[in-house]
Amino acid sequence: MQKAPALLALIAALAAGSASAAGTLAGTTITNTASAEFPDPNNPTDPTKNISSPSNTVSTVVLPKPAFDVTYSDGTTDGGTQNALNTTTVVVTGAVPGQKVPTNYSLVNNGNVALSIALAADTSGSAGGEVVKYYYANADGSQGAEITSGSVTVNPQRADDPATTGVDESFSGIIKIIQVVTLPTDPAQIDSSKVFGASPVGTVTGTQGADPLVTPGNGYASGTTVNEDGKAAATDRQFVRVTVYTPSLDNNPNTSATNPVDSGGQPITNPALIPPVTSVDAPTETTGKPNDNTPVVAAPGYVTPGAPASDPTPGGTPITTNLATDEQIAYPKADTNATPDTVVFTNTIKNTGTATDVVQLYPVLADGTADPAYTYDDTTGVFTNSTTGVKVSFLDPVTGAVIKKSTDPANPTAALYPTVTVPSGSTGVYRVQVTFPDPSDTDFVSAVSVLIGADSLKDADVVSNSATRNTILPPAAQFGDATTAQGTDTTPVAVQTVDPSGATGGPTSPDGGVGGDRTAAFPMDVANTGQYNDSYTLSGSVTFTDAVSGAPTVVPVLYYAPDGTLLPRVSTDPASADYNKFITPVIAPGTEYKPVAVVQTPAGTKTGDYTVSQTATGNYSTVSITDSNDIVRVSAAGSVPVAKFVAKSGVAAGSDPMKGIPNPAGYTATGANGAKPGDQISYRITAKNNYNTAVTKFFLRDTVPANTELSSVALFPTATKTIYRVGGNSGTWSATAPANGLAAGTVIDTALDVNSDLIPDDLAPGATFSVDFVVTVK
Repeated sequence: MQKAPALLALIAALAAGSASAAGTLAGTTITNTASAEFPDPNNPTDPTKNISSPSNTVSTVVLPKPAFDVTYSDGTTDGGTQNALNTTTVVVTGAVPGQKVPTNYSLVNNGNVALSIALAADTSGSAGGEVVKYYYANADGSQGAEITSGSVTVNPQRADDPATTGVDESFSGIIKIIQVVTLPTDPAQIDSSKVFGASPVGTVTGTQGADPLVTPGNGYASGTTVNEDGKAAATDRQFVRVTVYTPSLDNNPNTSATNPVDSGGQPITNPALIPPVTSVDAPTETTGKPNDNTPVVAAPGYVTPGAPASDPTPGGTPITTNLATDEQIAYPKADTNATPDTVVFTNTIKNTGTATDVVQLYPVLADGTADPAYTYDDTTGVFTNSTTGVKVSFLDPVTGAVIKKSTDPANPTAALYPTVTVPSGSTGVYRVQVTFPDPSDTDFVSAVSVLIGADSLKDADVVSNSATRNTILPPAAQFGDATTAQGTDTTPVAVQTVDPSGATGGPTSPDGGVGGDRTAAFPMDVANTGQYNDSYTLSGSVTFTDAVSGAPTVVPVLYYAPDGTLLPRVSTDPASADYNKFITPVIAPGTEYKPVAVVQTPAGTKTGDYTVSQTATGNYSTVSITDSNDIVRVSAAGSVPVAKFVAKSGVAAGSDPMKGIPNPAGYTATGANGAKPGDQISYRITAKNNYNTAVTKFFLRDTVPANTELSSVALFPTATKTIYRVGGNSGTWSATAPANGLAAGTVIDTALDVNSDLIPDDLAPGATFSVDFVVTVK
């Protein structure tokens, strides 16, 4: 016999708690023999001679007295409220998809005969989809082999045989088992509203024959089914109810973080890694506000620390936060390259649930499902929208590394996307890196908006539990000649013709040449093709050439509002470099403003086409657009006056001018003069080009007067490259001077021919041309 006090105590307790604790094992034979004890009649006084007379021996076989039960191993009373899933007090909370929920039970044989207890699971009231299995419990309480036969033979309680030593034959009459409820993983079968559970059901089928002495069996009538504790069906259950974990996540814009952790769930000890929401300048100034070249309004926001080189805004793009709309808006400036731009947001996830949660992040639709526009590269951790070219990745706030998905087999459901770990009561901090195309600052651009979903791996579906929106409003603008449709005209057809000798006009000056004014007016469009409000600084200039001196003159472009008033200047100081820069009102996205560019052409400007160079620069965005396809066409204007002087002694130079040409010394244009036959009369003929352009193929013509004959003709001052023509237009140009003595009425043309091509040279603007024509009086 081997003592086991603890086991004996348990046996005693179970026996005391059963309806009828069995004692002698069935099949035991009870024998009894009586005897008669009396004095020997022959020696009645000698007790030692007493006689014992035994009776015959009779035998009784102990019949089966079966009884069994299935109970909670921890002593919780079964039956009663435990009979139904919705009332049982044995509850497991916070279970997750695929979780195996074990509950310890005992198969108790309260009778005196071995019983084969068939096991089944009652899942009444459960949501369904769970799998229930039963296992033997090892001696240490751990899960043992699965009970695959569907039944367990439980021997009755028995005590140790005192006749044996070194061997303990006692048995408690109990076999401990473990019920394992495995929850479904199909999101159609499990969510936080579902309740699962089961109760083991033990039954015994009777095997006793009509004569228990012949066929004692297990004590139950053959073919009958007996329930636990001999009670009616379903009145002695021991349910366990399993409730599903409800993730409690709040995916937010950057905000104050309680117990901040990184992507691995480790505390963030450096507060600088979590940008505080303070105040940033956002381009949200009121549309139409005039004279504002800093069109920003202070708003709650931040700049993510460590902005990448591809962030177009020096020092990092300002981001405003709006917890009410669960959105962050970034306002990047323009850069000078066409490579993709990047903005990095800071987001937070608060876990107010009761357990640490592993959360996967990905772009989602409004219903929380994955946005099909994005494809995920598991190797790089990058989501790509093949239509827009937008790329999204998630970064650890401490290391800056791209977050990848967890492959931990302990996750309730397998991760498909990058994951962060957020302990209960903590706030996970993560960055969202959004890279978007930047092909041109003049194209019409759309907002880049990504709805970021946070999906707990503690639920079965791949549907965001909480989402927050990150939006980028890129800048863009167009500047050019006005059109009726929104946008500008890039075709170089804007030409304004001016008369440099005319008066100055204003922004409504008509196009015109000779006889018009010298003002060129170009209707322009400034189109805000970006996504946020902005005002623009306009500047421009035209470099004209003086017709006479050839000197360049830079003339600023003046900009007028549509109502004809001059736009505000950046500086009112004429000495400032910003004096000739003008500010548009604040222009809303998708709209345009129509200023008029006005150029005042200087008097005396040489004829020709002059390019108007203009620039519009976004005052917040820094978008800079040039327009150089407008032309100021300066028409030819002026005259060529011709004055003829005759020699007369004593006349002072300039004392007798004609047609604005001063007389040379010794010549008069109006004074009386006389000559005798045989005398020479000397004429000087002078022409001046008052046009703003050269007069081509210029020559002077004179005719030998009546009563005279030609004496000589020559340029003054004398030129070595002179050509002559006799006979007017029908004559031929020649480098040989006409012969003396040509008769009166002869037409003689004289010209300069520097290149000796026998074609008269041009007369430059402002230049004079003189010929000395001498005749002899007959």
